[in-house]
Amino acid sequence: MTTLLPFIRVPDVGFAKSWYESIGFTCIGTHEEPGCGLDWAMMCRDDAVFMLYAQLENTVTNANNCGLYFKMDTIEGLREKLEGKARIIEIVDETAYGRKEITFHDCYGFQVTFSSEPD
Repeated sequence: MTTLLPFIRVPDVGFAKSWYESIGFTCIGTHEEPGCGLDWAMMCRDDAVFMLYAQLENTVTNANNCGLYFKMDTIEGLREKLEGKARIIEIVDETAYGRKEITFHDCYGFQVTFSSEPD
């Protein structure tokens, strides 16, 4: 079996970890180098897993070129969890490909979409 574990690089792994926890993700692993602080975290929600890595030295995170798309059982109640924490881009009751979606920017501008079957 092959498993895909996407990652995004962020300026502050601890801040991003806390932000994702505030919208319902659980941290299932971290790594911290002595004297350097938290440099990696693995986040999950249900069976979906992704990783946060520290931004490389002398680079800028380019959030415009990547994001995360989660297929979920339901997205009910997510809008309320995101209020005041994320800039909601779009809420679609049913896409052309038959999904209900809420798309937003996370704390560092990465585009995130939560998707489910329509009600």
